[in-house]
Amino acid sequence: MLSAHDHLLWRQTTPGRWERDLDEAEQCYTSLERAYEGTGRHFFAISGHISLSVAIDRSSSRSKIEARVRESLLRAWVKLRYDHPTIASWVEYDIKEKKCKKIYEALQNIDSEDDWMIDTFILVSNGQTGAEWCNSDPPVPRLPTLFLVKPPLDVQGDATVRYDLVLRCHHDIIDGVGTLHLLDNLFKHASESYANLRSFVRPRFGDECINLSPPFRVVAGIPTEMTAKQKAECEEIVSHNASLRKNVELATVPFKAGIEKPGAHQRVALKLPKEKTSRVLQACKKIGVSVTHAYHAAIAISLRDVQERKTEDRTVRYINYCLINERSHCKEPYSTPQHAATVYHSVSGKSLIVDMTVPAMNKQNEDDSTEKERRREEFTRVALRMKNHYLDIRNDADHLPMTPYYWSMNTPEYLDPSSHANPPIPSPNQTPSASISSMGIVDQIISPTQGPFELDNPWVTGEELGTGFGLFLGTWRGQLTLSGAYNDAWHDEEEVMAFLNRCNDVVCQGLDL
Repeated sequence: MLSAHDHLLWRQTTPGRWERDLDEAEQCYTSLERAYEGTGRHFFAISGHISLSVAIDRSSSRSKIEARVRESLLRAWVKLRYDHPTIASWVEYDIKEKKCKKIYEALQNIDSEDDWMIDTFILVSNGQTGAEWCNSDPPVPRLPTLFLVKPPLDVQGDATVRYDLVLRCHHDIIDGVGTLHLLDNLFKHASESYANLRSFVRPRFGDECINLSPPFRVVAGIPTEMTAKQKAECEEIVSHNASLRKNVELATVPFKAGIEKPGAHQRVALKLPKEKTSRVLQACKKIGVSVTHAYHAAIAISLRDVQERKTEDRTVRYINYCLINERSHCKEPYSTPQHAATVYHSVSGKSLIVDMTVPAMNKQNEDDSTEKERRREEFTRVALRMKNHYLDIRNDADHLPMTPYYWSMNTPEYLDPSSHANPPIPSPNQTPSASISSMGIVDQIISPTQGPFELDNPWVTGEELGTGFGLFLGTWRGQLTLSGAYNDAWHDEEEVMAFLNRCNDVVCQGLDL
C-alpha cells in the first residue's frame, strides 16, 4: 500500500522542509478556496470557538491570573505544534509539477519558534466577544492561528477571568471534528502548563516531523484504483444525480437577487434548554431516529414551508448530501485525537432527496388538528428517509473506496496562478439548499473541566460564501445547539434565526412535544 501512495507520504525535499501531495478531500477544499480567491475571502475556512473561565483565588489578582492563563495557553500551543506539526503546514501550488502540495517547515532555532508564536497566537481586546469577532469578517492567516479574544466584563467584581478562544484555519488542513479534538488537546496541555509554569520545558523541535499526519486516502487504506464494478457504479451515480434535477421544482433557499459577490460569513445559533433537549432526545428514540435525522428532516420540511404557495398543490424536491466523520475507519493511531489536524471525513455519493408537497394557498392552516396530524406523519416519514440514507452509506462496503471519486465530483478546476492570477468569481448558485453537519455530543470530545479551566460554548463553522445555509448541530452538557452559517450578501440575521426557529418548531411538532 505504501509504495502505491508514495506521492501522498511526507518526504524531506530540502533540509527542514517536508512536502507531500494532497488527497482528493484536501484538494476539494483547496480548489474551492482558489475558485473564490477573487472575493478576498476563503471558502469553508474553519472557525473553531470555545469559551474558557478561570477563578481568581483570594491570594492573586485579575491581572496575574490573566497573564498566567495567556502564558499557559501559549505554552500549550507550542506543545501542540510538536504533537501536531500539521498545524504549522500550508498548501501551495508547485508551478513546476503543476499540482498543489502540503508543506511543513521545521523550526530551526529559538528565534524561529518565537516568530511562529508571535504570528500565530494573537490577543484580541477590542470589546467584542469571540462570537462577535467571528462575525466581523476576521482574517484567515496563512498558518493555523489562535486568537485569544478578551470579552467585556459581564459583571463588575466578577471573580473570574474569561476569554474566548478562536482557531482560524484553512479547511484543507483540518475539519470540524478534528478542530474539536485539537481544542481538547490544547487544554490538556494548558492545564499542565498552568500548574507548572516555572518548570515548563520547551519541546525539542527537530524530530516532530514523525508526527506529521498523512491524508485520509492513506490512513484508510483506500486502493489507488477502483474495481470495474465500482467504476460502473460511479458512472451510474453521476447519471442518477443529474437526473434528479430534471423536470422537477427544487426546494431552494430564498435569497436576495442581483448581488454577484459574496459578503461576510455570519453565524447565528439557537440553544435549547436542558429539559427541552432531553425531551427531544427521548422522543427521537421513541420513533427510532437520531437527533441528526430529526433536524435534517426539519431542514427539508422547513425549506418546503418557505416556498411560495400557488393556486394548486405542487411537488418540490429537497436535494442535499451527507458529510461523514471517517476517523473510525482510519488505522491507529490515525483514528485517535493524536491526529486531530486532519481532513478525515467523506461526502456521500448518491444525492439525498425528499419529495414533498407545497399546499395550495387556500389550504387549511397549521393549527387545524387534521393538519397537525398530517405534519406529524410527514415528519416521521421524512426523518426515517434521512435515517435510511445515512444507514445506506454506513452499510455500503464500497463507500470508502469510492470516496476519492465522490470528492473529485465536487472539485472545481484549480487554475494555474502563473496564467490565471485572478480567476473569475463563480456566479451565485441560483438553486441553493440547506445542509447539516452534526458534531455529535461535543462533551464526549472536549472535557468541560480541565484543571483550572472551565470550558463552555464550543462550536465550529466553515466559512459560507454561497447563497445557501450551512447548519450545524451539537450537544454540550445536555443542551442542544442548532446554528446556522450564511453570507450577509444574500441573507440577514433575522431571516436565518427565523429559519432555525422554524426547524426547531418542526422537530417539536413532529415529535408531538
